[in-house]
Amino acid sequence: MTLAVAFAFLAACGFASGNILVRVGTQRVPAPTAALLTVLSGMTLVLGLALILRYEDIFSLSLEAMGWILVMGIMGYPMARLFIITAISMVGATRAVPMSGLQPVITFALGVLFLGERPDLLVTVGTPVIVLGLFFVVMPRSGRPSADAVTNFRRLGYLFAIGAAVTFASRDVISRHVVSSLIDPLVAVGLALMVGGLALSILLHRQVISNIHESPKNYLLICALAGVFQGFAVMCLFQALSRAPVTVVSPIYALQPLITLGLAHVFLRRLEALTWTLAIGTVVSVVGGVLVLSLIHISEPTRLGMISYAVFCLK
Repeated sequence: MTLAVAFAFLAACGFASGNILVRVGTQRVPAPTAALLTVLSGMTLVLGLALILRYEDIFSLSLEAMGWILVMGIMGYPMARLFIITAISMVGATRAVPMSGLQPVITFALGVLFLGERPDLLVTVGTPVIVLGLFFVVMPRSGRPSADAVTNFRRLGYLFAIGAAVTFASRDVISRHVVSSLIDPLVAVGLALMVGGLALSILLHRQVISNIHESPKNYLLICALAGVFQGFAVMCLFQALSRAPVTVVSPIYALQPLITLGLAHVFLRRLEALTWTLAIGTVVSVVGGVLVLSLIHISEPTRLGMISYAVFCLK
């Protein structure tokens, strides 16, 4: 379980770093082109490692396994990755990424309904707390009236982020089933990225070729580097899912909005301003993350005592 938590946290760090790079890259690179570049660069990293380390596993997959890889690849990349990158380009990383933090709640529900998982009490409490903090993040900034067009643009960006959350959550539930019983995690990630890269290339190749000629090369490289970080993150995520229930893994790696906010404060000060609502949301989300993490080393009676004490203090 401890190793699964470590992989889940590394996934959060990798996704957060990729989000910051995507935010920088999409200043001059259209979101669809950025999405394809991230998938292709991530595929190069992960599929390369899979061919070196798991060559025999790749060519011994069953038809069922290949079918699941096809589903995961389409859900994770032509859909979810394009959604979240479009959202980041529209409303910024510090707001789009936290909005996609609805993902652990969706995963929580799907894991219970379809995988028969029975989450720990602190997972049950911690997941909604994380999401409560994330809602503070998307509260409108006071004193800054917006024109209708800008408001609608923001709403559309949030809808893309929610769409990414739903799609990623569904993908994670499927991934938990696949990597725990059918396919090696590294093989699953590499082939899913390959499927996603091929699908995105078919859909966007004409637009991307035109954009690559017109976009600055350094911004294209930033998008490609973002894909390397995100490919590493997906590898870590699938390793975590192969070792622990999705209802445990998802809330931990969903801490990526907190890491994204910290990185944005350091590297994106000129692009995105941090407000007090973002700070409150960060603190509340950290509390939820601590609740989930604490289930690893704390006995059941101690957990119940901690919760009882918290309820007493609130009274």
